[in-house]
Amino acid sequence: MALRSIAVAWMMLATGGVNALAEEPSTPPPPPPEQVVRWVDFQAPERGFAVSLPSPPQKSIEAIAGQNPLIRHSFKSYEGEDTVYTVVVLEYPTGKAPNPPSEAMYVKMISAYAKESSSKVRKRGAKSIAGQDGFEAITDESKAKLNHQVSIVPSGDRIYMLISAGPRGHVPSEDADRFRDSFRLTDASSHSAAEPPAPSP
Repeated sequence: MALRSIAVAWMMLATGGVNALAEEPSTPPPPPPEQVVRWVDFQAPERGFAVSLPSPPQKSIEAIAGQNPLIRHSFKSYEGEDTVYTVVVLEYPTGKAPNPPSEAMYVKMISAYAKESSSKVRKRGAKSIAGQDGFEAITDESKAKLNHQVSIVPSGDRIYMLISAGPRGHVPSEDADRFRDSFRLTDASSHSAAEPPAPSP
């Protein structure tokens, strides 16, 4: 067969193939699977609590200036770029924690948080959390358009703060409540206070 005839034959096959593809009904590609956040049960037995988080937490510890030996432990879990869930554990020396905590103390803690986060308190009041009498507030950042839910849970020589913050509409939301409601105490009876972190050389 001449080269010209071969070329024509290939062109005919190619054209037929294109036409055959063109005649098939076009179906849209399947949508990409939704990114599902798999929350995990995080346990901190040495700090006496467990909670559900969307990602492994970043941990930190520091002594509170002027109130030594009050120690603050922080467990911070991120979901995306603008939502964060934090458990703060304030550990007092044995027998030194406010017992029972007063409403004035709760209000002072919430006011300090609002000032630190540049937010304004929208709502606050008593709240039962993890079977304990506690306190809860919602604060808003107008410039950053962020909502914060701050729950305070006293237990023995510890005070826990559960902080959920995200874009407008985050509070109230299922995830914010899920975080708070998943919190549970695993050692409410006693604890060994951690030593203050050593000063940096």
